[in-house]
Amino acid sequence: MRINFIIYSLILCFLSVSCSKDHPEWENGQPGMEHVYYYCFEKWGSIPGGNDVTYNIEQGKTLAVPTQFYSNFTRSYSPEVFYYTTPMPGTGDELVCGQDYVVVDESGKTLSPDESGAYKMVWPNAKKGVQNIYVKALNGKTGSIRVYTFDPTKSMDVTDVTTTTIIKTDEYEVRAMSENYYVTVVID
Repeated sequence: MRINFIIYSLILCFLSVSCSKDHPEWENGQPGMEHVYYYCFEKWGSIPGGNDVTYNIEQGKTLAVPTQFYSNFTRSYSPEVFYYTTPMPGTGDELVCGQDYVVVDESGKTLSPDESGAYKMVWPNAKKGVQNIYVKALNGKTGSIRVYTFDPTKSMDVTDVTTTTIIKTDEYEVRAMSENYYVTVVID
């Protein structure tokens, strides 16, 4: 476990050094980056990859999946981000939201997605932190779903940072992490 942590730390150090040299616009203190934030899942899988985290949930139970907002500032505005759930691609045995599972808030109230399938999350005053996405299994079928912090109908190109944008307004931009934008939830 300690070896994995050391390897992970070295990779992050390498990436931060190489990114700042190759992309000076990503460095702290760059005016163009003052209102750019990042949103992803708090728990990371292997690097590279990062999208291999799996959670298990029993029928009738609620699962909390932590997400993280990266910011070094407190602002007058409160950025909105979006997250999504979809059936597990390629399984053929699709779980249905509202029938096999629901997304709920912290108190257990069922949330409804917008017309695009997105659930909204707000980060008050752009403060960094962790908020959970809650998935409740409804004693329906067993199987798997994916939870995304990036619109699953869009594609991301890791060589083009503009394709990682979750939302962009006149005040701020929030980007996804290309290595940590979905997790798998297995309903047993």
